Amino acid sequence: MSEDGGRPTIEILTPGVLTTVQDWGRPGYQNLGIAESGAMDTFSFVAANRLVGNPDNSACLEITLVGPKIRFLRPTWGSLTGAHLSAHLNQYPLTPGRTFKAEKGDLISFGPRVYGIRAYLAVAGGFDVPVVLGSRSTYVYAGFGGYEGRPLRKGDTLSAFTQRGDNESTFAELPVEFQIEKYDSSLIHVIVGPHEDRFTEEGLQTFFHSRYVVMSDSNRMGYRLKGPKITHRETPIVVSEATPVGAVQVPGQGTPVILLRERGTTGGYTKIACVISRDIDILAQIFPGEGIFFHPVDLSEAHRLDQKRWEAFNSWRKAR
Repeated sequence: MSEDGGRPTIEILTPGVLTTVQDWGRPGYQNLGIAESGAMDTFSFVAANRLVGNPDNSACLEITLVGPKIRFLRPTWGSLTGAHLSAHLNQYPLTPGRTFKAEKGDLISFGPRVYGIRAYLAVAGGFDVPVVLGSRSTYVYAGFGGYEGRPLRKGDTLSAFTQRGDNESTFAELPVEFQIEKYDSSLIHVIVGPHEDRFTEEGLQTFFHSRYVVMSDSNRMGYRLKGPKITHRETPIVVSEATPVGAVQVPGQGTPVILLRERGTTGGYTKIACVISRDIDILAQIFPGEGIFFHPVDLSEAHRLDQKRWEAFNSWRKAR
């Protein structure tokens, strides 16, 4: 990637529901009340970059549910991963998990959702927006980072860095095992605690043997779930403490809330479990009304599951 400034690459003709610039996020500032933000589905985000030969942390567009209409301002390579949102390059369908070559004046548009909820659009070189606290990610609810600290709007123009050398793009396709799957109900692995002693035995059994449905008011801050109530031994309140990404809080009403990329960085509700890193990406693609089940694992199993997918992905990358 060139260190020179970016070249005008795309123009937003219509913005979609929520289209933002994202990278891995900005860890390390939670003590200042700043959540890491970043791509909700990290695996699909990295896959989009690798398909076009970018460094893993290059800035992409995260496209939520209803996609934008985009005009290319110069020839460039791109890739699309994650959710299937009926994308087209001009009149040609763009299924997720592959690269494409766009010419000046070409249009990308999106149609009805097929599965998933978040798609990732990468362009060769990565989008050139300012680095704020070590990241180019948009922190939507705080209003900084990304493109002017906000979702994209009609008329916005984004530039991309120049891609050079060995990283130059070619036509490539992501193996099916690395693409998201369509489920009616997803199994979400969690590490139990830290407040499991605050729940009754019946409450813990309810949590692990019930189907919960993602509610429509879920967002980048967190997912509210609908399902059987989880009973506390006494109060649902604890001394306010740090909230990791994936923490499953159970407030007084007894139904879980999963805290995600733009959560409040501290909280005083009991946390029954924490979703493992790998399954945060699965959650990111669950549509409101779809269901999840929770399954407990220990820390070593959580590490094994995460390492397994990245080792397989890295092996595919080397074999290309």
